[in-house]
Amino acid sequence: MCASRKPIRKTVAHQNGTFMTNLELLQKTMLFRGSKFEELELVLGLFQERQLRPGAVIFSENMPAEALYIVKSGKIRITMMAGEETEASLLLLGTGEFFGELALIQEDVRLVSARSETNVEILLLTRKDFQVLLELAPRTASRALIVISRLLAMRVKAYSNRLKELLLL
Repeated sequence: MCASRKPIRKTVAHQNGTFMTNLELLQKTMLFRGSKFEELELVLGLFQERQLRPGAVIFSENMPAEALYIVKSGKIRITMMAGEETEASLLLLGTGEFFGELALIQEDVRLVSARSETNVEILLLTRKDFQVLLELAPRTASRALIVISRLLAMRVKAYSNRLKELLLL
């Protein structure tokens, strides 16, 4: 991917029926909140856009983790296998929320699965393009990494408390 691509300028339906651009979507996403307009234009140029039908698998457990995703529109369900044939629902994500963030931090496999619940539009940022962002806009990239770190810390705390409850049963 080349950092000189033009930003994706399409609009996205907002929950209240108004429309916002992909740039506005990035501004409202926790990852890039507070970033300067010029930096966000650069960031947006690194994203790819995908449209999916209901039930489409975005990634599944044990697949290589290669990208972070932001929900532009629609609903994404995050699940985990809880037995040989049992799938446990963990999250239902909507517009402006992100998932797959571990892919930016380490080369590993997915720990969960992600599937579209509705017609979905997503923006995706590959690990390779995030490395480009780290070089071109280190302040913006480091803010995104701080947000990801805080989210991961919250999840570790929540899941460790849940694990303690399960162990005490």
